[in-house]
Formats: sequence, C-alpha cells, structure tokens
Amino acid sequence: MLGSGPVILDRLLERRLVVISGKGGVGKSVTGAALALAAVKSGRRTLLVEVDSPLEATRYLGARPAGGSVREARPGLFTVNLSPSAVMDEYVRHVVKLEMLARRILDSPVYHRFFAAAPGLRELMVLGKIMTLEEERESWSRRPRYDLVIVDAPATGHGLSFLKVPRAASEAVPVGPIGVNARRIQALLQDPKRTALLVVAIPEEMAVVEAAWFHRLATKELGLDCAGIVLNAASEERFSRAEEAEVLRLTAEKADLGPALPAARRQIRRRKRTRFYEKRLAALDAPLVSLPFLPDDPIGPEALERLVARLEEA
Repeated sequence: MLGSGPVILDRLLERRLVVISGKGGVGKSVTGAALALAAVKSGRRTLLVEVDSPLEATRYLGARPAGGSVREARPGLFTVNLSPSAVMDEYVRHVVKLEMLARRILDSPVYHRFFAAAPGLRELMVLGKIMTLEEERESWSRRPRYDLVIVDAPATGHGLSFLKVPRAASEAVPVGPIGVNARRIQALLQDPKRTALLVVAIPEEMAVVEAAWFHRLATKELGLDCAGIVLNAASEERFSRAEEAEVLRLTAEKADLGPALPAARRQIRRRKRTRFYEKRLAALDAPLVSLPFLPDDPIGPEALERLVARLEEA
C-alpha cells in the first residue's frame, strides 16, 4: 500500500459532498457503499446517491432497493437512486403548483421531446437534485438532514460530461433560474470545504489510464478537489521475498506440486501488477489507498465490512 488511508478517510469525512467516479467495472458502487458505512460508523448521518443505476448498491448492504425515494437501508444510512426523468417531473411539479396543469405538461409529447433533446438538461436536473439533498434541513432544528452525501457518479467519460454541465449551462444561459441554479451547483462542486472527488481504479492498464486522465481534467479544468484515489481489487502480499524466490525456483525446475504451484505463481504476478499500478497512481497529486480484491460472489455485508476496516486502518 502506498499513501495514507486515514488521510483519505479523514479528508472525505470533513466534507459534505463526495463524488465518486472511475472507469466502468472498477467497483465504484461497492467503494461508495463501504465509504458510506465508514461514515455512519463515525457518527455521520449519510446519504448514498446513485444515478439511474440498474443494480443498486443496497444489494451489498443486504437491503432492498430504494428506487427514486430516499430510504433508510441501515440506521443512519440512507440511499436513493435518481432517475433523470423522475427528477425532471418532480421539478415541473415544483414549479407548476397546480397538479392538473403539471399533469398536462408531463403528458405532452412536446415536453418529452424537449427533455430528450435538450443537451445536458438531464445531468443538470440530477445535479440540482443532489444540491437540494445536500442543502436539505430538518424542519425544527434546521440542522442538515444529512452530514454527508456520497454520489456514485457515472463512469469517467460520462462522469466528466456530467460534472461539466453546470459550467456550460451557466455560460449558455447567463440569466434566469437555469443559469442561477447552474452557478450554484458549480460553486458547490468547486468548494473544497464542502465537496471532494474520489477516483476509483483497478490494477488494469485502461482503468489506471482513465483514472489519471479523469483526475487531471477534473482538477485542472473543472476545479474539483480530489481527496483521494482508490485502487480497488488489489492483490495483497501473501509471500515473503524468500518464498517468492522459492516459488520461482520450483517453477523453473518444473516441480510437480499439483495446482498449488501455478496458483502461487499467479498470485505473485497479480501482486507485482498491483505494485506497478500503485506506483503509477501514487504519482498523481492525491493520497492513494488500496482496497483488497474480494473473492465473495455476490459481495454481501460481511465482505463490505472488510473494506470498511481497510479504509479505517490502512
């Protein structure tokens, strides 16, 4: 492991909004769920937000899907799966107070064509909803409803476009409610005291290349603060150097040890590959933590707790 895990966890838990992205298939959802559990264990009331996810992270928690309504998956841990179309419909109902009139708008083919064709509107509406959730207050105490909002954002390519939308919208529509909200969203994303970015990769070339690319563009062009990088599914040390040398010697001698020797050789190769990509990611300007590969299929609450422990103890 390179970098300092506690530094990453402390930096993330200091914020109110954490945005997670990475190449598809690197484990963003399971990383988000582990971070949410770690936040709850630290005493923070936490909301995990997914965006149009076909398989919700609640499956890792042993809870049922939340859908478009905020639901408590565990004490202090809430989840929601935001559908862009449902968020837009909610916005229309908020603006048009009369349900009958709102229903006519929502049933109109013109509305559906506009929503489908308007560039960036879906992303802007979802980000606006996330901002509303981050700002939400309890009715009596006026304290924030959630201490931390974790967003499992789209994968890197779409994720970058997703995060670019507020700036593009504020430049394209400088006046009116859309421009005002776009600038508020952009200010939230660029506020290092409130918002942090967490980039996730696995020990594979394309995942690491995309993580480095996303980190550079998100920090340099969009002004986001990257609080950390996670190398997920990392192979851990199982052999000492002397034991590795013995495995290589036995391999060269073609010793007949059944499946044990090939398995040991594969583990050594995986660990070397993990070390190589750890060094690549450590060169970026952000703390790095490696999370172990989980052989569990499917991943459940017990496996998730192992990732939580690693985040806390790394």
